Amino acid sequence: MKMILVLILVAITSVSVSYADTWARPVEQLYLSENKQFVAQVTPAKDKSPATLKVFLVRGQEGWITWQCTLGNEGAPKDVFVTDDGRYVVTVNENSSRVHGGMGDYVAAFYKKDGLIKNYSLEQILHYPEQMDEQEFRKLAQRSISGRSWASMPMLFDEYDGNLYFCVWLLHGKRWLAWEVSTGEEVKINEKMVERWNEKGRLWAREQGIKSEHHSSALEFLRRTKRPEDRKIIESFLTSEDFYTLGESIYYYSWSPKRTLADSILAEWDGKAAKKPSRSNQKYYYLGVVSGTVKLPHPPKPGDQWLCIYLIPSTMGKKNWYREMPVHRLTTYFSKFSFHNDQWPRNEIAFGIRSVTPGKYWVKAVWDKAKPYNFEDNYIKGPPQQGDYESIEAPIITVKAGETVENLTIDCTHEVTSGTD
Repeated sequence: MKMILVLILVAITSVSVSYADTWARPVEQLYLSENKQFVAQVTPAKDKSPATLKVFLVRGQEGWITWQCTLGNEGAPKDVFVTDDGRYVVTVNENSSRVHGGMGDYVAAFYKKDGLIKNYSLEQILHYPEQMDEQEFRKLAQRSISGRSWASMPMLFDEYDGNLYFCVWLLHGKRWLAWEVSTGEEVKINEKMVERWNEKGRLWAREQGIKSEHHSSALEFLRRTKRPEDRKIIESFLTSEDFYTLGESIYYYSWSPKRTLADSILAEWDGKAAKKPSRSNQKYYYLGVVSGTVKLPHPPKPGDQWLCIYLIPSTMGKKNWYREMPVHRLTTYFSKFSFHNDQWPRNEIAFGIRSVTPGKYWVKAVWDKAKPYNFEDNYIKGPPQQGDYESIEAPIITVKAGETVENLTIDCTHEVTSGTD
């Protein structure tokens, strides 16, 4: 059978990473083998129709079905892996409208032309309760409202000593699990296998993982192998430009998840008392924090446009600061203050900008209150315009690694009376 595969060139090897209970509903998905010779097409279960798998041999933009079968997943597998000869497919985890992650009887499943070879529940994979008690099981399989997490990238095929294995990195147990692909049988792992897979995992982290949605797993794996030449890769994440703003009551803060993770990993690498990064309580060792209060001319109303606070390098001139988006920023759009009170209680709002590169900065605040709106989360179209408010005073602050610049007061009450340039 011959058909055109329109999406072959954009097929990916895994769906987007999701956290807690934010998984996307399963959709039809394509997965490439590592050598890009074969594609697995997964169609999720719907109504009374089971999930299906089709494997195609690829030539350019054309594909020929080599085999197909039904899958056991309630919705669809989250991760799908195709061997380079197209003979076998391994699926990992569940993604349905009801449950996610390590749930159900098809947390790991092995398929070939004739259909299912063998499938496992998470309890079978971790040998619970035969080889561990409930407390240990809960440490290895962390639970959210509708799912469980247990495995992490890297996941890979490896042909070793005449056998083809599928290997999975146990996220919380920090060890490898493996199965023989043709039989689906669990493998007893020896030291040589561990050394081999650690190196393969390290190469995956360096060459693929850090560039993908699995970058956090990649950095953690590099920390574990702790090769001196890999440290610079982790350090490069300290300058990531991913800043996000979150709100807690009348306190707003921004942070970079990538920077925070890199700081935590480096601190653990260096033997410092690092804690896992969290949104609300972070300790930085190589980065700094700036906190204070921004004063507005009056309390904001729901729907008021963007309030932006920027840390601008001291070497940058104050006249044309808006021509380039500052890396360190807090940008927020005012929503309702609470379910019972639409009006914000006061015109002073506490803020924090975390994971800041050490150095000297001056602080600029803009309340983009009047049209045309020039400011938003990820762009600046031009300077503040008539009807906006901005800060005028711009003292230089010094941010030091592991320290917090505290008690800043930013007066954003100066009304712009005409466009500036």
